[in-house]
Amino acid sequence: MKLASQWVRAWLTLVALLMSSLVNAEPSEPVKGAVCVIRSGEQVVMVNEIITKKLSLPGGGVAKGEDPKLAAQREAWEETGLVVSIKQELARIDNAIIYDCVSDSDIVAYQFDNDLGGNELPIWFAPHYGVEVASAMLVDPSNVPAFMYRFPDQLAWLVSIIDTASDQPTLYVDNMVAAAPKWQQFELQWLVELQHGVIRLPEPIRAGVESLFGMGLLLAHPLLGLVLFPILFWRLGAKFSYQVVLAITITSLLTLIAQQGFALPRPQAYLPEIALSSSYGFGLPSLPIALWACVGILLLNAYQRLAPNRWSAAFIGVLLWLMVAQFYAGASFIVDGLSGALLGSLCAWHLLRLQLKPDVDMDSLMLSKSVWLMLLAVSVTTTLFWPIPVFTYWLAVIVTILGVVGWWRQHTTITTNTMLLGVIALLAAYQVMSLLAEGLSSSGIVNLTIETLRYPLLILLFTLLVQKSAKTS
Repeated sequence: MKLASQWVRAWLTLVALLMSSLVNAEPSEPVKGAVCVIRSGEQVVMVNEIITKKLSLPGGGVAKGEDPKLAAQREAWEETGLVVSIKQELARIDNAIIYDCVSDSDIVAYQFDNDLGGNELPIWFAPHYGVEVASAMLVDPSNVPAFMYRFPDQLAWLVSIIDTASDQPTLYVDNMVAAAPKWQQFELQWLVELQHGVIRLPEPIRAGVESLFGMGLLLAHPLLGLVLFPILFWRLGAKFSYQVVLAITITSLLTLIAQQGFALPRPQAYLPEIALSSSYGFGLPSLPIALWACVGILLLNAYQRLAPNRWSAAFIGVLLWLMVAQFYAGASFIVDGLSGALLGSLCAWHLLRLQLKPDVDMDSLMLSKSVWLMLLAVSVTTTLFWPIPVFTYWLAVIVTILGVVGWWRQHTTITTNTMLLGVIALLAAYQVMSLLAEGLSSSGIVNLTIETLRYPLLILLFTLLVQKSAKTS
């Protein structure tokens, strides 16, 4: 009963937060959205949304009492960094007004053509870069596949009215390397030389090197964590797994806060043609490397291998592999990786120091509600200060952990069958939620809700599997 009441209170808090977002996102006025068509030649500005993972025109919700024209101007600035003037109303679709918008200055775009024949815009200075949008581009709407557009039924209409929107000039540039800090300019030069060097290799060697870098990028994929965590729980028990969960939470929050504070873009933001993998937002310090550094040190310590030996050398090799792979793909700078490794190592070091203190009960500390309430307070503060989706996701995760933390004390091990079942169940559930989000991509609030609940539901699923295993053993 105690566990049930804790769980209910935690989830009621989370549901209240989500309902609050829903209320704020859907004002009572008839006009709920304002959208900008910003045209240059046969192309229009489109943004790549983070939550829905779809392309759309710049736009968003109209706040209560806000003039829709001002809302369209505000959304265009927040999502693309363009200051626009409203010329005329083009249409009203689904309680949203679509305006003809003209940038007050030339649109700046890269000469490099992306996969859609579009030209990326440098938008890392836009207020909602990394918050709502991953990138923006000038693109011919007739080149955009329907499945890539958030509102596929409106794509044909957009193609048909493009000539009625105001045309405006675009200033094309080769790169924006000069806008990067000095040390990053050197790294960008090294990156270009590295990619060109790989291209000049004989075909069999080139394919092998690219495959090696590609496999290195898999180390940063979240699905790998869904495989590794049940294995760690199976091999090292609940105690070490709790420590890993706490370490990952602290390291992630510190890394994300640092990224927002430094606000330094990834290499592909300055030079889009070097992008060999999709990434967005700020990259210093690197979150995947920080997590690998922290968890890797804890794992070496658990196996009493935290010393100069072949295991430590292999661990450093994995970090370097991931670091170089991300650099080669244009996803992060070497400095991003080094700073991530330093931050993750410091987090692990402090946790190990706490274990050595005789007056600290590490087991109680890891499952202490006061510790998780403190992390919840940090998460709430960061979500209010930087309203980006990833902080909302962590807020939901910490609320969920608070709901099950009392129950975790009861179990220490799982069987091999439970471990395998856990891996399969987590991967299947992750895929089902991805398909659900894909099918409901037209609704931003629904996608935000799905992504917010993704990892909390996975945590609860694994918790139930462990509980079932404990009852049958």
